[in-house]
Amino acid sequence: MRVTDSIAYRNFLCDIESLNEAANKALRETSSGKKLNSLRDSPSGSAQLVAVRDMESKIDQYTSNVGDGAFFLQVADSALNEANNLVTSIYTRGSLAGTQTIDPAARATIAGEVRSLRDQLLMLANSQARGRYIFAGSQVTTIPFTITGDTVSYQGDSDVNRVLVDEGLEIAQGVSGSEAFDPIFTAIEGLLSGIDGNNLTDIQNALKQFSSTLSGLGQIRGKIGANMGMLENVQSHLDLRTVSVTEQKSRIEDADMTEAVIQLKRTQSSLDAAISAGGSLLGKRNLFDIIG
Repeated sequence: MRVTDSIAYRNFLCDIESLNEAANKALRETSSGKKLNSLRDSPSGSAQLVAVRDMESKIDQYTSNVGDGAFFLQVADSALNEANNLVTSIYTRGSLAGTQTIDPAARATIAGEVRSLRDQLLMLANSQARGRYIFAGSQVTTIPFTITGDTVSYQGDSDVNRVLVDEGLEIAQGVSGSEAFDPIFTAIEGLLSGIDGNNLTDIQNALKQFSSTLSGLGQIRGKIGANMGMLENVQSHLDLRTVSVTEQKSRIEDADMTEAVIQLKRTQSSLDAAISAGGSLLGKRNLFDIIG
């Protein structure tokens, strides 16, 4: 009989321990709202959660990269839009200088106006954002354009920084300054040389370059617009993936609060019943009464 009591007592302790563990798990779920609060709650579920959180982290980084890329592309496009307006103004002033009715003094005045517009254009070509020169290629800490006399020289490179916005997908954050501005400054230098020399032929030849220059500027802005459109599409895709990953994470770790409360009450009732049923064992005087 004593051996039977010993076995019953050990079984009673095992039952109490299991019920206590179940009660604690249910209590953690109701207090945290999560069914996964530690690895032991579900090793397989915890492994899935790690994978999902890793994907969530990647999506967050991609989203941040999309935002950075869009910012620098918008800054570049805004600068090129202003550049387009300035080049148009320079062409208009140059066309006036190329008419036969303008005397040398008037041409000299126009040359001063063209240089003023050119200097504004140079400031745009040397635009900075977040501590980076937009049109310096990969040399983002180096001022891209310098000027000596009327000659503007490019100091950057042709490499354009790219940003990873999705698995295996990189997008250029801008355009090379030499591609965007070198033809412009070359045309302006030729125009100023013609005006300073009071040479109508040189002025007209320089003005002919502006048509292709403006066309090229439009094509470059088209590239930027295409990249901005691609970033919008990527962001939409990332938003959908964010929703999917959030739902997946919720299915893995979020507790069903109604079920958790029911389980807590059920486990507590089972624990109370077990303790009540084990009352005869607990009523023994000491451990030696149980184990004999």
